[in-house]
Amino acid sequence: MAASTRSRTRQRTAAAAHDDVPALVRVLAGNLVTGAAILACLDTVDATRLRRLHPAVAGAVAAVPWADTTTRVLDAVRWRAALPAAVGARLSGRAVRGVLSSDAAVAALAGVACLDLHERGSVTDELLPRLPTSLRTLNVCGCDCLTERASFAHLTLLTSLDCSATDVATAQTGIAHLPPSLLALNVSTGGRISSSLSIPLLPDGVSLAHLSQLRVLHAEGSALNADTLASLPPSIVELGIDRCFPLSASASFGHLRALQTLNAAWSGLGDAALATLPPSLVHLDARWCINIRPAAVLPPLPSLRVLDVSHTHAGDALMASLPAGLEELRIVEAGDVTTDATLEHVRALRALYSTGTALAPSVVAACRARGCAALAIGVLRSSRQSPYVTALAVLSGGRLASGDGGGVVRAWDEAAGSNTTAVLEASGRVTAMAALLDGRRLAVGVWKCVEVWGVTVTPPVRAATIYCDSPVSALAALADGRLAVGCVDGSVQIVDAVLEGDRHKVVVLAGRHADQRVGRRHTGSAVV
Repeated sequence: MAASTRSRTRQRTAAAAHDDVPALVRVLAGNLVTGAAILACLDTVDATRLRRLHPAVAGAVAAVPWADTTTRVLDAVRWRAALPAAVGARLSGRAVRGVLSSDAAVAALAGVACLDLHERGSVTDELLPRLPTSLRTLNVCGCDCLTERASFAHLTLLTSLDCSATDVATAQTGIAHLPPSLLALNVSTGGRISSSLSIPLLPDGVSLAHLSQLRVLHAEGSALNADTLASLPPSIVELGIDRCFPLSASASFGHLRALQTLNAAWSGLGDAALATLPPSLVHLDARWCINIRPAAVLPPLPSLRVLDVSHTHAGDALMASLPAGLEELRIVEAGDVTTDATLEHVRALRALYSTGTALAPSVVAACRARGCAALAIGVLRSSRQSPYVTALAVLSGGRLASGDGGGVVRAWDEAAGSNTTAVLEASGRVTAMAALLDGRRLAVGVWKCVEVWGVTVTPPVRAATIYCDSPVSALAALADGRLAVGCVDGSVQIVDAVLEGDRHKVVVLAGRHADQRVGRRHTGSAVV
């Protein structure tokens, strides 16, 4: 029995010795489950290399439904021959021109479900009819040769279209040519108005009513107004209307009964519009909506979890109307929130950003006691006439020193709020500061000198002035009491800040180092 077992073992060993199929090939081509998991992590550049390993791997790669929209396809015909089962691609400008001029290239795209053509100048109105009717996702963002006459109507299976930063949505004509199958549409400006720089997107209350299945709409920076908003189907789940200034303060969202995410920063959103928000809302971004006034309140929003009303006039009334289930609240620079506001009823709150508000410290403390992270609690301010802050340093006892363009240095006690505990006037604009390690003195960079001030007495006293060869741009305290002074000419000077007196000299000078940057060439990957 033992001899028989040894014989079978020798046979298996001999067979393995003559097997020239690499282990990787066995995994990719022989194990369907593991192979599929590995191939799902790769792109078509990897596929090009894998095809060279073994005929079995080439066959496995050919059968993968590649949907790589990162790697550029240079030639659609060759791409299809290499990857016959592929369902998605990103076409280069060369490949787009090939589709325009070659029926073979058009045929190569048959069956494709996802195409990325963004920022391809060769994408024109004439190209669209040559795209396959199998498309479900199409990206033509930034294709500035597309006009309001461009038609997507033949793409009856299309569910996602990004035509942002194009002229497609500059007229009702272009909107009418969008297929009613769309679930997601992006018609935002992408940072511009239109290629003509004169016609806004979604102007004059154009209607989107025929897009009856739409769930996601991004129209940031467009001229979307109350009439266009009213035309949206009730199926909308996510709506992006940032920078939609024509949106009136009285626009209504009441008919959007499925709405969960509303991004409306910098828009015309106001008190009346807030009152129409549907109870399905989960996330609301209303930053910089200046039409939100102190009397604004929220309607019952039991699903709301994230709210941002920073830089608005929202006040105590809105705070009182917050739903109990809210988890994240941002009220940065909401100056109409007073010390009377409370968050006691918002028991689920887990993150609070309240910089620049008058929210009482006891309210913040109570939130923290309930497990809420209050990540910003205040702003230290002087008068509005003070020049801008140019340098900061931490003093002993946790105090903060600030220097400004007028040469004024203030020491702040955070626990005391916005009241300064010490003020000194340097001889000019403050360019840098560093607290010495003894905790009693502050080094202040002013033009071509460093002033050392004693800040444990009132008023502060200038103990020394150290002159440098070049304007001071940075300061750092060293362990032995000396200072490292960074200068605008690229040098670093080590100066003695320990001795008392009016003038000191540089004791060590580090060599000047040129700002040398190593340039790197970046080349995009491509597959043919």
